[in-house]
Amino acid sequence: MFFVLHHGAPGEGTSGAPRGRGIVTEERQGLLATLRNQGFAEAERWVDYARDHGFQRIHSQKVSRCPDCGTESHTQVGQYVYYSTLMRLNLCAGCGLAYSDTRIDPLIIRTHFEGAYKDEDYFLDWRSRLFDQLARLVDSHAPSGGSVLDIGGAKGHLMAVVQRRRPDLHITISDLSESACTWAATTYGFKTICSAAGALHVDRAFDVVVMSDVIYYEPEPAKLWASLPNLVTPGGVVIIRVPNRLSLIRLAQAIQRFVTSKRARDMRDRIMFFNPEHLFIFSRRPLTRRLSSLGFDPVMVLPSELLTPGARTRRLHTLYYQIARLMHLATFGRLTITPSLLLVGRRALPA
Repeated sequence: MFFVLHHGAPGEGTSGAPRGRGIVTEERQGLLATLRNQGFAEAERWVDYARDHGFQRIHSQKVSRCPDCGTESHTQVGQYVYYSTLMRLNLCAGCGLAYSDTRIDPLIIRTHFEGAYKDEDYFLDWRSRLFDQLARLVDSHAPSGGSVLDIGGAKGHLMAVVQRRRPDLHITISDLSESACTWAATTYGFKTICSAAGALHVDRAFDVVVMSDVIYYEPEPAKLWASLPNLVTPGGVVIIRVPNRLSLIRLAQAIQRFVTSKRARDMRDRIMFFNPEHLFIFSRRPLTRRLSSLGFDPVMVLPSELLTPGARTRRLHTLYYQIARLMHLATFGRLTITPSLLLVGRRALPA
């Protein structure tokens, strides 16, 4: 499932509220009501910001417990503004999951995702090296004539690469977007299931299940984990790709706390290195433990190929990936410095 960061979403800004601009009383009162309703405790300080960013009334719901393990205790990583709403990124004290404390109206998010897919150049060019890496992994783990399920498979571009490499495989794509599923079915002939990851129902298990850049969009991860063993055949493999930035995000936040005042921090509208579309940050250790608890053993962690946004940076990205790969090997897999990582877990055979 691949989405573009939607800069036009109401409430996405840059650094804080501008000052010195008058707003008529009626407009100000409306903005204050919107701000107070959408998480801004010090609404007066945000009025100019709200006007300049076209704030709108948005229905949302606060999350008081970790959506994965249910623990209430957490530390706050930082705050950000998305869809006219002040949100916080919390780190669960129980399982180590970083999660957004707010859920925007699902209809708004579904509409946003339906129109936020990248163009063909993004899939065919920017993600080509990543698709090749994933296709090699599928090839190495799928038996002859085996079955593959790509959860959040978007328009089917990844599975098209897999199909060229392994035409013997039976491929199914699931995605939340109806237009993406239609594209995958009509363009590539894949079987498709239009469904959210956590609500996915299938009539069979698969030899390989791919979840690349999708699990951090699933609002109820516990449901996804509960269904995962039923999606993968005994001895089968799940391949997951997630961002690898939590340590970098926490370091940037620590530096920010050191060099800026509390007043400035209270007006922050974004978290450096964090995509506000993401509901979660799944870091390596908690995710590995989760897969192991579900019966996937062993779990292998790999550095993920980088996106290549253009010819000028392609060589630099290739060099960086090779350095990261060598460091990963030299540390026996303990150190992964690529912006995203891959986890490959094999479901245990029955005793």
